[in-house]
Amino acid sequence: MTTTTAEKAKIRKWILMAVANSKDSKGVTTQHIKKFLDSKQDGLSSKPETMLLLKRLLETGHLAKKDGKFVIKKPKKKSPGKEVKRSKSPVKNTGRIANKPKSTTKNPSKLQKPLNETE
Repeated sequence: MTTTTAEKAKIRKWILMAVANSKDSKGVTTQHIKKFLDSKQDGLSSKPETMLLLKRLLETGHLAKKDGKFVIKKPKKKSPGKEVKRSKSPVKNTGRIANKPKSTTKNPSKLQKPLNETE
């Protein structure tokens, strides 16, 4: 039986929930993860795709192994002094015609008659 992409995403989410919901910060064992998955859906932990998904989470860096247990790998925080500021683009008014200056006076509409003209 093949597992669809949506089912794999659900299993991945449940594995991460099992590790995140651990009481201690030391991590959880594979047995704890299997119990959690079986509580969500019967026989889910016995599928071969489940262990492949667990290995994939380790490879991608979402999970890490610490003393034989699985823990959530937290990203390292960047120091605030090393932020890179982007400079503003020297090219202004992109998309405008280069030689056409911006008009400051409004021209009357062709449909309206000028106010100073008498009939």
